[in-house]
Amino acid sequence: AAGRNGTEINENLWVPEDDPKTRSLVARGLTMGCFYIESPAMRLLQEKSQKGDFEHLVIHSSIIRPAANDVIREYLHRLHGRSWKPLHPLLTDVLSQTYGLMVYQEDVSRVAVCVAGFSHAEADGLRKVMSRKDKTRRLADYYEQFLAGAGKRGVGRADIEKIWAMIMSFNGYSFCKPHSASYARVSYQAAYLKAHFPAEFMAAVIS
Repeated sequence: AAGRNGTEINENLWVPEDDPKTRSLVARGLTMGCFYIESPAMRLLQEKSQKGDFEHLVIHSSIIRPAANDVIREYLHRLHGRSWKPLHPLLTDVLSQTYGLMVYQEDVSRVAVCVAGFSHAEADGLRKVMSRKDKTRRLADYYEQFLAGAGKRGVGRADIEKIWAMIMSFNGYSFCKPHSASYARVSYQAAYLKAHFPAEFMAAVIS
């Protein structure tokens, strides 16, 4: 694309995620007008996290969902150094990249497999019910299966309830990681344009 000021951007070679000025803008939540990261909630999360790198924006693009306020608060505490341990040792490896918290749609399936012994097909069925794409089984059926399966693996009832509550924060709304990553990519492209060509960018947004 070529702007009126003569600047050309080669989309094949463009890596806005690595641009320091863009990362700084994203980390400060100064993203009004930028795709998907312009809502007050998202800008506040960015400002509180103080993270402008791609990996964290992918997390933020998925974690910023209805019913996830408690998860977001805990995420920010852990991000800034509060010590934490997984809800159960079985979750140690599964959620290691997201500070022990469920962030992506795939996390629901992976947790169901490792904690409650679901088959991959059953876990995918739970994921579909959570995203309301499958009505053939009720959520209560999966809860009973999760309760029984986790109990057989030695998970205590209190821990089961905490893990299930985290799963419930996805009910009706969740992103898979590739979806979140693709959104974050477009967000960075918009943020780059705002960081380097603010007048042109805001004029385009307004019009």
